Amino acid sequence: MNLEGTYRKPPRPSAGVHLNAVERWTMILAALAIAAAAAATSRSTAFGVTVGAGLMVANAMVLRRVGQRVLRSLKRPGIAVLLLNLKMAVLIGLVLLIIKYLHVDTLGFLIGVSVFPLAVLVAAIQTGLAESDADPTPLETVD
Repeated sequence: MNLEGTYRKPPRPSAGVHLNAVERWTMILAALAIAAAAAATSRSTAFGVTVGAGLMVANAMVLRRVGQRVLRSLKRPGIAVLLLNLKMAVLIGLVLLIIKYLHVDTLGFLIGVSVFPLAVLVAAIQTGLAESDADPTPLETVD
């Protein structure tokens, strides 16, 4: 509480913290998806889940590294946009090559790839809950 009797919001966590959380959750969810697929599906589907989840873990790691470098040097945002677009082009190319030449089970691959958006969602919910716990907004201000 400050001198006027109102609460100040705590500083928001940096984007680097969010990127770390997304990477961590991607790894956790990938491990869970691979274990579940190995236990409950055929070999080809489990392999597809493993390839898709592995690709998303690599995507999350690259996103964190590029994101942290971008956040350190906000002087040149054009390079950040270029790097993120280049990463996306490489990711799309890898998905095309994997499906076309490795003949991976597409349903398994799709399940594996889905760990990344789910990790982003879980990390966002976790961050939102942490911010709401840290925001002690009073019902009334003290005069």
